[in-house]
Amino acid sequence: MDEFNEFGAGIICPFQRDGKGDFVNSSGKDILNSDIKELIGIIGPTRTQPGELPWRTDIGSRAMVMRHRNSHPEMLAATAEQLITPVVRMFEPRAIPGQCSVVEDGNPTSKTIRFSYVPSVAMGSGKAETIDFEVNE
Repeated sequence: MDEFNEFGAGIICPFQRDGKGDFVNSSGKDILNSDIKELIGIIGPTRTQPGELPWRTDIGSRAMVMRHRNSHPEMLAATAEQLITPVVRMFEPRAIPGQCSVVEDGNPTSKTIRFSYVPSVAMGSGKAETIDFEVNE
């Protein structure tokens, strides 16, 4: 049995076929990582525009604007944290947000946001998990 079975099960994002005519399903830490990546990837609302999901306009983050930011790495990390942490805190109760960092690969329109969190119902150590989210055009 999976150590993180309290996180539920579902289809992971990005959608992939399992070769049996269905989408790949997962549970535990994998589904939680997938849900956080999906939450970060949905374009969230601004003061003047609703979010991209017509049925849930309040959900999502503005992390995609990071691809246009060129600044000091610590400033980028602080910006990413401001864009992501409140969203994860509000819409993902299974995760306690941690720190963000931004990794640049030399391409000015491509960055990787490294986001850490602690599963809130983790059994045992409550060890921090890290996910990478690519922001590019």
